[in-house]
Amino acid sequence: MNKKINEFPVTIYGQIEKYNDVLSKARCRIFYRGGNRNGTFITDEFAEKLLGSLAYVPVKGIYEDGDFTDHGEDRAQGQVYGIVPQDPNWAWEKFVDDSGFEREYACADVLLFTALYPESSQIVGKCESMELYGPSIKYHWSFIQGQKWLVFEEGCFLGLQVLGSKDGVKVEPCFEGAAFYNLQQSIASTINEIENYAHEGGQEEMKVEFKLSDEDKRMALMSLINPNFNEDGGWALDYWMCAIYEDYALVQNAETLAYERVYYKKNDEEDSVEITERVPVFVLDVTEDELNTIKTLRRLNGETYDCVSENLSNADANAQKVLDQDTKIEELNSTISTLQTEAENKDVELNSINEQYSAAQTQISELNTVVNTLTEYKHAIEMQQKEAVIADYADKLSEDVLEQYRAKLDEYSVLDLDKNLAYELKKINVNAFSVHAEDIIPKDIQLGGIEVILSKYKKK
Repeated sequence: MNKKINEFPVTIYGQIEKYNDVLSKARCRIFYRGGNRNGTFITDEFAEKLLGSLAYVPVKGIYEDGDFTDHGEDRAQGQVYGIVPQDPNWAWEKFVDDSGFEREYACADVLLFTALYPESSQIVGKCESMELYGPSIKYHWSFIQGQKWLVFEEGCFLGLQVLGSKDGVKVEPCFEGAAFYNLQQSIASTINEIENYAHEGGQEEMKVEFKLSDEDKRMALMSLINPNFNEDGGWALDYWMCAIYEDYALVQNAETLAYERVYYKKNDEEDSVEITERVPVFVLDVTEDELNTIKTLRRLNGETYDCVSENLSNADANAQKVLDQDTKIEELNSTISTLQTEAENKDVELNSINEQYSAAQTQISELNTVVNTLTEYKHAIEMQQKEAVIADYADKLSEDVLEQYRAKLDEYSVLDLDKNLAYELKKINVNAFSVHAEDIIPKDIQLGGIEVILSKYKKK
């Protein structure tokens, strides 16, 4: 990976102002979204991720002979002259660069160690480079608006490097308007540039609108699969383009002669081409007849070779599976026949049981009829007996008392009814059951004659 993709120019601007006794605050214009001069492309999604790592990023530089120089051979060279605060106060701010194009930059506050390092006060107005941490970077190549770009997916800040001049030559950043600047000067400069641009008959930034043709798509894919086909890579061709289809291209490795399917995604709205997957494939040496056979197999197999290849390579095993399945089917048919015979026998037994059950139900119904008849007969006899008991007390108890018991005859047995009525009689006539003198016959008196005969009878 070219180390230049780790470096993006930024600009410190804003009127430097006292923050405390040792710190001063300024504003830093960092980056804009889209493509930039180092061949990288910053999407909206990556911009949000990048800004999330902005807090506490150091502002550093190499100061020699009264000016800041470049990045140096080692990122650890130089001095830390400031830091981005915990709350960067970042925002998207528009700026017109030297070419007259207006772009929207991500801007944030920086704190400079002006008391500790007096040269840090010279940072305002200097160009600066945004350095990304190499191990954190993830990216892919994409062909957008007719140009090949390295599109960032992941990454975080490493530092903001102050740029000046080296050997009398100004170090140029890849973001045109990136620099440390004074806010009042920047506003005035921007207004003047816009006014001058308008007076000189300037026009809006020209944008080339086009749609990728098939040939454009081919060239875009050629560029993506051959990342070394440039001056830095010695114009090396790693892959040849054999054929291009709607969703993939067939390519051949120039060194190994192996083939690959390079699947791609084309975005008509953005006129971009992006590789999504690469799969090894094989090209066979076949005759026309063999080719027709292969095509037939593919057509019969849903336009794919996968299952055909699997089935043919396992033909013997599949044939044995078929024989095993036939044997199992015969065994199952025999089992089914046996079960059907058993089921028929069970049906006969079930019919017999149903007939016995029906006969038993009839017998139970007849017995229930007899039981109901006997129950009614028993109840009638008991009622007669209870009426007879009440009749015995008709001349001894009042009609009101007797009527109370007649209303509840079903609640009493014959014996209980007699006991209760006897108790009612005793309540109204205590002597009803007392023994009278004339009813007592002495046992020890010697009787004779007629007394002997009369002693055999008792008076009721």
